[in-house]
Amino acid sequence: MGGIKILLVEDDWIIAKEITLSLNDLGFEVVGNFDAGEDALKKIPELKPDIVLLDIGLSGEMTGIDTAREIKRQYQVPFIFLTALADSTTIEQAKLTEPYAYLVKPVKAETLYSTIEITLHNAAQRKDPTPPLKEGLTIDDSIFVKTKNRLEKILLRDIRWVEASDIYALVCTATGTYLLNTSLKAVEEKFPATCFLRVHRSYIVNLDKIEAIEEDDLVITDQRIPIGKTYREKLMSRLSFL
Repeated sequence: MGGIKILLVEDDWIIAKEITLSLNDLGFEVVGNFDAGEDALKKIPELKPDIVLLDIGLSGEMTGIDTAREIKRQYQVPFIFLTALADSTTIEQAKLTEPYAYLVKPVKAETLYSTIEITLHNAAQRKDPTPPLKEGLTIDDSIFVKTKNRLEKILLRDIRWVEASDIYALVCTATGTYLLNTSLKAVEEKFPATCFLRVHRSYIVNLDKIEAIEEDDLVITDQRIPIGKTYREKLMSRLSFL
């Protein structure tokens, strides 16, 4: 996540400040903040952002939609629209520019993070698609995951848990979090059932990494992972007790 450059185009300085602070807290680098599309377009070649957060309504002569068209035509940089409750006509016009996502203001930090991560992943997939998970994986196998501009190898035994993220899956290890271009259901079907178990509709855990169980949660390092009621019995049957 570190080193990801984000250009913000937002004409409400209070909202711009809040989003900038959230992005900084999340580890992203805000390389510029502009209130007019014309100014942002001039600076893109110099700032080289990885992604643009773009308000639909701007203070300059160009709307956010106009700006998005030029970003797509000139620079092919992925962009996400920021919007309040826009009318249906505006949304239809915005859709024609093929944004990667929409964020409704005010923007929550967790939504901002997941949307940016998925946008970057999808943008990379369009340039360099990765193969799907193969059948018959074992705990000694490894998978390649997209991170920034390269593929990194992760041993299955090093995975602590896998978490649902919309239609994708976040793989969590001791060294970081990575996005898989597959659903949690596909992970459940292809990861070795001897070691990985679904304990909640949004979580699959590596059984060897469980350190404690506290009421309705299990603990892996400092992370508390909820145990779903329908998964508890199967989980308990896989653990050994004295």
